[in-house]
Amino acid sequence: MALAQNAIRSITLEGVVQDSATGGSVPVTLHRKNAPLDLVAPHHILRRPMAPVLLESTPERPPSRLPPPGTSHLRCHAGEFIGDGQSSIVFAADKVELDGAPPDARSVPRLVVKIARSNRLAALARDAWFYDEMECLQGSSIARCYGWFEAELTSDQVVPAWSDHPAENPDDHDHVLDIDETIHPDQLQRTARRDVLSILVLERLGDKLQPGRHPKSLRKDVMDLYKDASHLGIAIDEDVRRHNILGAPHQEPCLPSLTSPFTNRTHAWRVVDFEFGVKINYSIGQFKVSYEGHVNRMFRDTQEEGAGSVMHIYADSDESGSD
Repeated sequence: MALAQNAIRSITLEGVVQDSATGGSVPVTLHRKNAPLDLVAPHHILRRPMAPVLLESTPERPPSRLPPPGTSHLRCHAGEFIGDGQSSIVFAADKVELDGAPPDARSVPRLVVKIARSNRLAALARDAWFYDEMECLQGSSIARCYGWFEAELTSDQVVPAWSDHPAENPDDHDHVLDIDETIHPDQLQRTARRDVLSILVLERLGDKLQPGRHPKSLRKDVMDLYKDASHLGIAIDEDVRRHNILGAPHQEPCLPSLTSPFTNRTHAWRVVDFEFGVKINYSIGQFKVSYEGHVNRMFRDTQEEGAGSVMHIYADSDESGSD
């Protein structure tokens, strides 16, 4: 039986925190956090003449299908550096043990640890909230998320990854404060903290979308990822970049892809990074207008990025970059 996304209550993570005096690695135990249901306030646009087609309210979060929360303890080591962005740094999870025993390859997929930068705790909390909100899409359009975990660091503990993989614009302002009109008190508190190790544990996906021209079938599959989210009243198209489009997991151990509950497709791709997402009272048609423009623009940019290099030519490619 596959490991439920809420089965892990705590994690001992090695290879991330050091003792500032000795330089030695220090294992840290992190405990599961649950994002408040009201952490992200819905955007409600009032109806007015000539405005986009709007709903009276945003859709309710679908009921969770997960079993009661589990009590498992996961132990792992931060291994290969996978990538980073303005808000987080991602490592492969190595030497994974679940409750002291090696995990069954049929139940626990390969995992990654997504670590918030010290000044981006609110961004990771927002990301965690959207994984909860889109639980029904985990394993189909988005990665399976095994939880949000945190630990307070002591004054003599440091996280070398924060300096080894610096952000391009390492300012102190957490940009999530600019997204919602109403900021949750928990988020305001988090923007002032610099002593918290905050992580998401996710299934490891495939490679990111590569530069070049892509077939219509691939573009349709990626477009439907955003269509899936729109059925939940969620816009995740403000950060459409090929780096946020990753292949479905395929390297063992991995869990099978699930069929989307909205498009009835088994997607070959996943979309990641939701800190810029919003829940909004758009109609499905208005969502479509928004995400189609962003996704088509991303594919045009991706094609131009690959121009001049030797690219694989697909038989069903066309010149337009759109369906």
